[in-house]
Amino acid sequence: MKKDWKYIFYLGGAVLIYVAFNLLAPRQLDWRVTYYHKHKIPFGGHALNTLVHDQFADRDIRQNNETLYELYDSVQKPVNLLIVASSFSPGDEEVKALLKNVAMGGHALISTGGMYGKLPDTLGIEITNYFYEDGYTQYMTDATDSTHLRFSNAGLPDTTHYLYPRKNMGERIAITNDSLDMRVAAVNDLGMIVTVTIPWGKGKIILNSTPMIFTNAYMLSGENNRFAATTLSYLPDNDLLWTEFYELGRMEARTPLRFILMTPTLRWAYFITILALLLFILFEAKRRQRTIPIIKPVANTTLEFVHTIGDLYYQHGDHKDIAEKLIMYWLEQVRTRYWLSTTKLDNAFTEALIRKSGKPAEDVRALVNVIRLIQSKPDVALDRLIDLNDRIEKFTPSSL
Repeated sequence: MKKDWKYIFYLGGAVLIYVAFNLLAPRQLDWRVTYYHKHKIPFGGHALNTLVHDQFADRDIRQNNETLYELYDSVQKPVNLLIVASSFSPGDEEVKALLKNVAMGGHALISTGGMYGKLPDTLGIEITNYFYEDGYTQYMTDATDSTHLRFSNAGLPDTTHYLYPRKNMGERIAITNDSLDMRVAAVNDLGMIVTVTIPWGKGKIILNSTPMIFTNAYMLSGENNRFAATTLSYLPDNDLLWTEFYELGRMEARTPLRFILMTPTLRWAYFITILALLLFILFEAKRRQRTIPIIKPVANTTLEFVHTIGDLYYQHGDHKDIAEKLIMYWLEQVRTRYWLSTTKLDNAFTEALIRKSGKPAEDVRALVNVIRLIQSKPDVALDRLIDLNDRIEKFTPSSL
């Protein structure tokens, strides 16, 4: 048991050292681009979440990870929609649900660096990265690594130039069909469109090509939060649906245990089973006393064999031969047990046997005398044979 506790102590110490190392080690920044409203990492959306709740303080804000089709299937009236994603590729049914809600009076703000599928063709727009276009390739290596964004709407008093890193603001909106009454809302330092408003039925679609403006790193830099806030202000004061599906997906468990973990009863059963197994392993780790088998002593079958042989000879009536066999096996046991020489059955042998066997001296002397007498006679009477057998059994009833 002490050895078991020693190993448990070593293992626990290793775990503590590992935890302490991770807690004390300098934290590395997480540079993932998530736009997730709970993430406080540089490219998370915690600052945007705060801004949204400030601007729509008296409205119902529903944050989720559902598709447009699922969202609009559950609303009964036109609402605002907010999508911030690196790329946006809705299916045909999702596009229909979006345009239907906007046509009925809803508004949608979609900020994405790439749009694919049916929606861009329907709206007559295209989102491209000007770094890779002819005439703009120099900006990939230009020493001027900053750009500024500004609002171009004459109805807005804001004429501020908001500064951002150029490398993260390379997307622009190209109008491929100007049949719709689009209005440019914001441009970059090269005059390229980054935000447009597109009327659709009774509502509008606000399309922005620089989703990084809504991340923590840039909203908390200088006055850039005003650019994000003004962009959000294109949405009217109404209930808001904010879906993060198009950047993060369902955010569900992606393991084979997904079904178990998503079902409360099965999840509890799973955790209880794990706990029971850990407790079982903990208690079984203790050393238990091994069962000590009962070993039966080796039976002394010599006398049984002698009796059997004696009975056989007795049936033939050869008393002398039976007596010699009894004497021979008895002497063999004396040699084996007491380490005495049985060559001469003299007084020295008798005294040595008395000392080593611990038997009464008169019984030992009488047995030796009977044996010498039988060995000297050519024949042995039955009563003498019986006397010899009784004396041998009295000398070694169970010890030989």
